[in-house]
Amino acid sequence: MTTSSNTAKAGLTQTAAGPAIPEPAVRTGLSKPMVTFTFLLGIFMGALDHGIVGPALSSIMAAYAVDATWGVWSFTMYTLLFAVSIPILGKLSDRFGRKRTFMFGISMFALGSLLAAFAPSFGWFLAGRAVQAVGTGGIFPITAAQIAVSYPPERRGRMMGLIGTVFGVGTILGPIIGGLLISQLAWQWIFLVNVPISIVIIALIATYRQAQAPVKKPIDLPGIALLTAALISIMYGITAKNITVAAIGLLFAAGLVLVERKAADPVMNVRYFTRANSLILLLASMASGFVMASATNMMPYFTEKVLGLAAGSSGYMVAPLAAASMAASLAGGVLVDRISARRVLELGFVISAIGALCLAFLVSSAAALIPVLVVLGFGIGIITGAPLNMLMLQTVEPKETGAAVGYVSLFRSLGSTMGPTVAGVLAAAFAEGFTVLFAASAAVSAVSLALVLIGLRKRTPAA
Repeated sequence: MTTSSNTAKAGLTQTAAGPAIPEPAVRTGLSKPMVTFTFLLGIFMGALDHGIVGPALSSIMAAYAVDATWGVWSFTMYTLLFAVSIPILGKLSDRFGRKRTFMFGISMFALGSLLAAFAPSFGWFLAGRAVQAVGTGGIFPITAAQIAVSYPPERRGRMMGLIGTVFGVGTILGPIIGGLLISQLAWQWIFLVNVPISIVIIALIATYRQAQAPVKKPIDLPGIALLTAALISIMYGITAKNITVAAIGLLFAAGLVLVERKAADPVMNVRYFTRANSLILLLASMASGFVMASATNMMPYFTEKVLGLAAGSSGYMVAPLAAASMAASLAGGVLVDRISARRVLELGFVISAIGALCLAFLVSSAAALIPVLVVLGFGIGIITGAPLNMLMLQTVEPKETGAAVGYVSLFRSLGSTMGPTVAGVLAAAFAEGFTVLFAASAAVSAVSLALVLIGLRKRTPAA
């Protein structure tokens, strides 16, 4: 651990409430609130895009004369490349600076939006979605890292809680805005709407001056290549239920570990997986993604098949869960500042387990479902929000802020990928498939709670 004297000399702040993190950089132009607003505007735009494409999917497939088998690749391509870009751009933000990486992400997102809107073929459309995904990977983890270094420990939790709140608003509004655009304009406008927002963000962030010490070491190109191959193979193998492809991904992952042990500036710090605290937090992040995705993705199907709701109204039943999750993200951030990130995370897993158990055994009508979804959503909002990021930042050196947050996001994406796949298998394998699914979700939360309670030490040296 860096000593207090050395920390002071390095221009770092360390308190009992959080890790050593750089003092807010000397800047001109935007005020701190405006800088935060600008970064959060990028989160909102990315979240909006997650849901805005859905209402236009049938129009896109008709325009390119492709069937649903190909149509789903507009989401699959985005998910795969987003997951790959998160840790890579998170790492590069520690090397080249958060501002430059964020501007790169916004620019790529805008470029991908233009390419998708004017694509002459479905292949080019998928290429546009891929570019969009890479851009989004330069938005999400960088925003969390930026907020972490911009605010003192006593305010950091609530400010990081805003990320989940803004993401929740964008996720809820995405399908609504997408439906409105499709009803009035051509489908291309769901992508073109991103361009003026991107221009505003770039214009604002260009006036921000940030002093961030660059990392002057060789870029880990072999590590980036192996990480990309491993993630694409594993995530596609899970999505397609192809064990062979997933196994190939694991082989790439093994090769990645060997390469990263010798790299001067590894894109994947092997110590994340050899230190108990960081490993437990990454597993908890994966669990949070699984719990979230298994609930949100399967809820419309559950309400149709089990509760007998009409297909047109079943999709709205996700709204209580999303609204509660959004509120909990902000509340969880405030609680982190008042008690501790660890206690808030434990509370989140307790609430998630209770909500999932109620969903498995107590829900038999839409009236009973809504309060249960509020409980479950509140738990999900906490376990996917500020506490995990805050705890992870306490386990790493300040220069690894972007990379650490990136890996928390990556493992959440891995869990989100596993959620629908496992849900589909359980729903098909058991007569009471949904009961088994939600009971399994509760068990995942319970195991995560036990890991945090038993294995997570109060403080881990960053070195």
